[in-house]
Amino acid sequence: MANDLNQVMLIGRLTRDPELKQVGSGTSLCRFSIANNRNYTQNGERKEEVSFFNCVAWGKQAEIITRYCSKGKQVAIEGRLKQNTWEDKDGKKQSTVDVVVNQLQMLGPSSEGGGSGGGSFGGSESSSYQDPGPSREQYPDMMEEDDVPF
Repeated sequence: MANDLNQVMLIGRLTRDPELKQVGSGTSLCRFSIANNRNYTQNGERKEEVSFFNCVAWGKQAEIITRYCSKGKQVAIEGRLKQNTWEDKDGKKQSTVDVVVNQLQMLGPSSEGGGSGGGSFGGSESSSYQDPGPSREQYPDMMEEDDVPF
């Protein structure tokens, strides 16, 4: 069996306010995107490259992100990549890649980037919440750590 790895760590700023939806049996789903800047020098000239990443969070974490994060807020994200594929109305295969958020940490002062401050986060300048993730009851085919044969 291959030793594959799918882990992403990003720091960036939200490009829009998070969007919260209820799916399935009332599970919360939050979608947002972040901009990530990369600075480099080419031929003695300083350049900047900006990349945009679509992110998705589930459950309680989705609700917290929607409540406390808004456009412009700087966040650190740890997660994994997930590719979604489908056929459009013309029958062409389409795909996107999302960052599925396992952990999000808000960075910078609580007054920066909006939200209603960090009241329930103890008023610190950085706060984090780690989502326990979906449960086997929600997704019976999901593999647990104990199921991995190595």
